[in-house]
Amino acid sequence: MFGVLAVYAILIVLLNRKQVEVSFVFFSAEISLLVLILLCVGIGFAAGFLFDQLRARRKRSTSAT
Repeated sequence: MFGVLAVYAILIVLLNRKQVEVSFVFFSAEISLLVLILLCVGIGFAAGFLFDQLRARRKRSTSAT
């Protein structure tokens, strides 16, 4: 199973090596597509974690009253 995941990870790296231009609000940058994918996944995980923490905090505060 680990070998299949390793091959999949290597394929992702090899197939997403090209440079892409990303326009942000105040500037633009040219970065690797792989870096962009990892950045988006990281932001998604962080947002999901923060929203889950907020939901749990609200649930605790409403059940305490």
